[in-house]
Amino acid sequence: MADAILVTGATGFIGGYLVAALQEAGYLTFTHSTKQGNIASCPLDFKGVRHVFHLAAKTGAPESWQAPPDYYEVNVLGTVNALEFCKRERASITYVSSYVYGKPQRLPIPEDHPLQSFNPYSHSKIVAEDVVRFYNSHLDIQTTIVRPFNVYGPGQAPRFLLPTLLRQILDPECQQITVADNRPRRDYIHVNDLVSLLLATISGTPSTVYNAGSGVSTGVEELVNIISESISLPVKPIRSLGQTRSDEILDTVADVSQAWRDLNWKPRIALDVGLREWADLIRAGAQI
Repeated sequence: MADAILVTGATGFIGGYLVAALQEAGYLTFTHSTKQGNIASCPLDFKGVRHVFHLAAKTGAPESWQAPPDYYEVNVLGTVNALEFCKRERASITYVSSYVYGKPQRLPIPEDHPLQSFNPYSHSKIVAEDVVRFYNSHLDIQTTIVRPFNVYGPGQAPRFLLPTLLRQILDPECQQITVADNRPRRDYIHVNDLVSLLLATISGTPSTVYNAGSGVSTGVEELVNIISESISLPVKPIRSLGQTRSDEILDTVADVSQAWRDLNWKPRIALDVGLREWADLIRAGAQI
């Protein structure tokens, strides 16, 4: 059995889309999730794997302050486990990172921007990236790092901003949109655009880091307007609770030119289109 793909974190939001896309493209796809054990310590017993997508991670930046050891165990030692598997199987790997830039010194943010952490989660991802680079330089593992910005799409956990906005905009009983903080602007990328970039890294340029974003930032008020207008609903007023996070980053924009140069990739799903399609699915009966 040869030329298979292994996806860790296969039952997560991004992992589910990635596995479906790999299977549709005809790849023999193996999966690992928490049901098969802790990625930090469980054996990865798969044969014939030529490439690994390592998505498995413990997520949640604010929550990471409650149990830092858990985040370092899963996110760092889990990456070591995946890389050791690559070493045994002579497989390449795409590591999916995130939240590593801290407060941007300039916009858009290029891949060579300094890395900075403000919580154990982001620090664990930075340390894991360093482990990936070490295995590449000292053990000759072909590695690619992808840094998604704000990923969205159907199936995203309800706690995130866009599902929260959609739920309130589509609720006829809701007269006012309530958010924790209406100041931050974010760079949103549709999950299918991210998956297309991940697929391109299978045969892409190894030992490279790629941002995954749209190249544009959007604020809360703009999001409400985009969603409401795209589905022909009145724009509701917004109330901010003023629940600001310490070290909040107020604006992020990804420089995605590296992926365009190397992989001929660019995001293709416009934000208004992606949000309208998501809203239509919800109105047709799909869960947020």
